[in-house]
Amino acid sequence: MNDRLKKASFDNFLPRTGTEKALRGAKEFVSTFESRETGLLLFGPPGNGKSHLLAAAHHELNRQGFVCLFLDVPQLMKLAKTATRFDSKVTLTDVINGAVSCDLLTLDELGAGALLVDEYKDVLFPIINGRQGKKTNISLNLDLERLEQWLLQDKWGNIIDEEGRLFDRILGSSDIYHNTATSKRREDAIKRMQQG
Repeated sequence: MNDRLKKASFDNFLPRTGTEKALRGAKEFVSTFESRETGLLLFGPPGNGKSHLLAAAHHELNRQGFVCLFLDVPQLMKLAKTATRFDSKVTLTDVINGAVSCDLLTLDELGAGALLVDEYKDVLFPIINGRQGKKTNISLNLDLERLEQWLLQDKWGNIIDEEGRLFDRILGSSDIYHNTATSKRREDAIKRMQQG
């Protein structure tokens, strides 16, 4: 988790047009955590607060004593590759077990980068499959149709999940919110440009 997300809270979230439903959903997620059966899936353009909201929920539940794990998916895939090296102190089983066993898993930036066959088979599918019945929060910049395509094939175009099992499991265990706000980072950069 980057430094900005380490400081994320509901109090320092800047509500903007398009974030209303996702903000309400994230707050409700925290207040009903123990009784609910689903996690959150927040999707929409980059920079509009999805990761902030999921990090805020993560921090609040962590403060309440729940075991919460926040993973950036591209970094998770790199960690998994490292875990398969013979000199690694962490095994792939350790990575998967940690992600499966926590009370709340947040997968930030699902759909970023190219998905490799081994990463799907050896990491992402066992984690999502193993968390059935547990709460998993997911952020992504892809719309749902593009996510389904991203999960369908590897970076070489080979079909790796023709039946769509992973996509189906994600949808079945999530309350889905489309955050339609524009990029706050982009807006801030334009303001800085105009001032300079």
